[in-house]
Amino acid sequence: MRRRTPANPRPEIDCDWLLNGEPTWPQVVEFFKIGSFDSEEYLVAAIKKHLRTTHQRQWLALADISIEDVLNGRYGADMENAVRGILDEWNTKLGFTHFQ
Repeated sequence: MRRRTPANPRPEIDCDWLLNGEPTWPQVVEFFKIGSFDSEEYLVAAIKKHLRTTHQRQWLALADISIEDVLNGRYGADMENAVRGILDEWNTKLGFTHFQ
């Protein structure tokens, strides 16, 4: 849902709508740009729903690391290039750098 408030003239996109509704791709990108994930749990859910590919899901399972591990740098040095590749793919899909 989008709503404008006098204190915030920019559209506010509700995280619940992002995760449980049917946002368009431009709306998803807009949320990643200006929205706020209240906790890592919501960010992970959004990544799973909108960014992670089947190939990435399979690789993470084989490597036995979670999206939380990726976001918090909890993986071995031998996985650095593969994880960097996943983050780069997410950034490319979004069209801007969100994940460092």
